Amino acid sequence: MDTQRHTGPKGVMADHAHHQHQQIVLEQAKRHDYNARVLAKAPTTTTYLQDVAAEQAAEQAAEQAAEQAAELTPTPTPTPILDNDLVLYRQKRLLELQSLATRQLFGSFDTIDAYHYSDIIDQQPPTVPVVVHIYDNSLSHCRSLDDYLRDLARMYARAKFIRVAADDLDFDIVGSPAVLVYKGGILIANLVRLIDLVGPRWSAEAVEDTLLSYGALCEEDVEDSHGSIPNSSSNIHKKKDDASDDDCV
Repeated sequence: MDTQRHTGPKGVMADHAHHQHQQIVLEQAKRHDYNARVLAKAPTTTTYLQDVAAEQAAEQAAEQAAEQAAELTPTPTPTPILDNDLVLYRQKRLLELQSLATRQLFGSFDTIDAYHYSDIIDQQPPTVPVVVHIYDNSLSHCRSLDDYLRDLARMYARAKFIRVAADDLDFDIVGSPAVLVYKGGILIANLVRLIDLVGPRWSAEAVEDTLLSYGALCEEDVEDSHGSIPNSSSNIHKKKDDASDDDCV
């Protein structure tokens, strides 16, 4: 095989086409490896909330040790908060509130191929949950879940709902229907074999209740695609008194 670079117009065009083909092959392989790593960890990995809980437990243990040590040392004089620090905090909080007020509305349930799967997850703002249904059309529960998620996508328009074929991701359909939820590129809800988590009461309301209880969705995500808050008897209203404003990750 001739490994030397070609000369002349035709040779340069051939080199360019060969280079483009190599780049496409490398990009496809890179994307396939990324998707494979994400899915391989899904059944066993901890979610962001679980990681936070573990960190909080470690922090509490450290605080207890610090309290015991503090009994042997004098209490330091607290440092007053400078006016400038307070101004910066208020400005930061105002920007956060403005960001929430201008969050993008979606309202659709889109089918994505494996090539764009990771991009959709990584490109969303950190306040936007991405609800991913890994489906197989041969399974009746996957087909009915599509209908449920399509309705929820219109109600929770501040969340992005997508579906990806299990075959495209080399995902074992034994785990389907599976719902993975990401925010800021972090896995926050890992709902492989959703039917086991929902239980025998398989319905739109039961699926919504499960997504809420696992922190996949929250009150801040509720808004229809026209920018108004739905007036339905959705589970979000039923759970409103049981959940605090900090439930959103």
